[in-house]
Amino acid sequence: MNNKNTSKIYLASKSPRRRELLEMININFEIISIDIPEEVQDKEDYLSYSRRICEEKANAATKHVVENNLPIYPILTADTEVVIDDEVLGKPENYDAAFKMWQKMRGRNHLVITTVTLKHDDFMQTISNESKVYFDNVSDEEIHNYLATGNHEDKSGSYGIQSYAGQFIQRIDGCFYSIMGLPLNTVRNLLKDLEQYLAKN
Repeated sequence: MNNKNTSKIYLASKSPRRRELLEMININFEIISIDIPEEVQDKEDYLSYSRRICEEKANAATKHVVENNLPIYPILTADTEVVIDDEVLGKPENYDAAFKMWQKMRGRNHLVITTVTLKHDDFMQTISNESKVYFDNVSDEEIHNYLATGNHEDKSGSYGIQSYAGQFIQRIDGCFYSIMGLPLNTVRNLLKDLEQYLAKN
């Protein structure tokens, strides 16, 4: 029988931005910190990669809950990737890697994909959101000035849209919150789908 306690959810993410976004829409949540390998497999496209990572996070979080005898609540995971020329840029290993990412992205548009998984007992749904971000043709000096803020660290594509880097963005086609790391409308609809599923089971 399904556990129907959805008064709270677990957020399996270390991202402070995702925490802020859930707080913004008054979601009652608790953080679960998990680590899984995040490496693109051979011949794996960016969409398949992002969906796989999200679902692996959800399964790892479920295992963590069971092994630690924690209360059973729905588990929310998310994965954000920056893609250019079909290459997943990932998070920068160091300053030089971040600088090279910016050199690739300047004066062009790139894709930001955020995938979200909601899992609760037998229920699991995964949805991906794709957005395009258009950057100005920024100079090397402007890139260095941004990287000096440290805001690029631990961020896919070496930038956060809600930060100093926002001044270099000409426009976006898609969802701002998805680019930030958590598409709120998608989260809302997933939670509604879960409620409907539980009502029928």
